Amino acid sequence: MGELLAVGCWTAATGGRGSGVVLLARDPATGRLRGPVATDPCDSPSFLAAAGAPGVLHAAHELDDGVVSTRRPGGREVLGRAPTGGAAPCHVGVHPGGELLAVADYGGAVGIVDAPGGIARDLVQVLTAPGSGPRADRQESSHPHSATFLDAGTLLVADLGTDELRLHGVDPATRRVGPRPVQVVRTPPGCGPRHVAVTGAPGSRAVHVTGELDATVLSLPLLDAPGGARLGAPVAHPALAGAAQPPVHPGEVAVLAPGRLVVTNRGADVLTVHEVVGGTARPVHDVPLGARNPRHVRVLAGPGGRAHLYVSAQDSDAVVHLALDADLAVVDRSSAEVASPTCVLPLAE
Repeated sequence: MGELLAVGCWTAATGGRGSGVVLLARDPATGRLRGPVATDPCDSPSFLAAAGAPGVLHAAHELDDGVVSTRRPGGREVLGRAPTGGAAPCHVGVHPGGELLAVADYGGAVGIVDAPGGIARDLVQVLTAPGSGPRADRQESSHPHSATFLDAGTLLVADLGTDELRLHGVDPATRRVGPRPVQVVRTPPGCGPRHVAVTGAPGSRAVHVTGELDATVLSLPLLDAPGGARLGAPVAHPALAGAAQPPVHPGEVAVLAPGRLVVTNRGADVLTVHEVVGGTARPVHDVPLGARNPRHVRVLAGPGGRAHLYVSAQDSDAVVHLALDADLAVVDRSSAEVASPTCVLPLAE
């Protein structure tokens, strides 16, 4: 069967058409998708994160009463679950130690969940923040869209609703997060920060954030400072390389290769490659997807320097695979039918 990819899908609980976590077979030599091989039924697992143990993952269930679960989808086995402290969880960050989860609840909170042995057990903290943004339809209050551990001592919350990036300190010994941010960075008004990728070596790292509402990518230096990491001033560039085709809503940002990022641009329905020079990302090339609403992308390295991209094309009910060569040309393509896909994760065996 080769390798497996786990795909989270919106189900009827969130107005989607999916069935839960779907497992796809992937040819490790060519990267091509071979189709669904199993399904783990559950309500709207919209974001997936690796749990560390073979065949195990964490899933954020985007429900009014938010839940995160730890599951073995191949065996339809739920190992643990916990409330997230808010509504519509849409992202899970896993602490480097593996025993703490940060779940971004789009409804206005970040739930901190103990995961002893890598299994979600108990909600131990709920982080909230006041504020709003200029977009009355999307920024009437806090809407955390991702919670990412930058290292063992630092949690970054990207809040679409308040146009903020908030850094919280983490005590790895007690597995607790400081309730008050140690730094708050204001993004441009109406930016709507969503998801995060980190590039660079220690001492010269940079954080890159998609601006869902203003179609930009922000780059911020990640600075070593007394008391923990801090963010420098943001620099914004367009999310698209070509002319804008409004409305464009960047979703995921992922490391494509050293010095390169890839961004999913919904609306334009392209993937955009960004070159990172001096810690700043600039768009250089748009790759047409041929499918609608690319919500998420996962990048896997392949033989011969090829990059294999797996894209959740939510409104086309498909996971699309593109193989890119070093010149960013699409040299192969495959797809698998999956209803309302939102996130793709390699499933360790």
